[in-house]
Amino acid sequence: MSNNFNDKLDYHIKVTIFLNDSIFGPGIAKIMELVKDTNSLSEAYRIMGLSSSKGWKIIKKAEESLGFPLFITTRGGSGGGKSQLSKEGEELLNKYETFISKLNIEGDKLFKEIFLNNK
Repeated sequence: MSNNFNDKLDYHIKVTIFLNDSIFGPGIAKIMELVKDTNSLSEAYRIMGLSSSKGWKIIKKAEESLGFPLFITTRGGSGGGKSQLSKEGEELLNKYETFISKLNIEGDKLFKEIFLNNK
């Protein structure tokens, strides 16, 4: 392969965690990150372009498969509602992000070795 071709190559790793069925991946992780930033599930859905019903279905499916809640939600009122990660949700997100980070480091090494070894 020519160097010009190699210069244009790149890769992307998408990781989904399974327990019989897909239960946790980049979509839920992004929702969780946004909730950490905004304290709002509805704002996280809005930013991601998800309807509330679709976001809710995704989260409920994951929570049922995992066996624990990902969020703690307080209903609105005079002070407004609020969402935050549950203790287990925070731990799962931290592990997922650590796994992705380490996987990307190893992926970079392998990608360079296999695809960019002419440099």
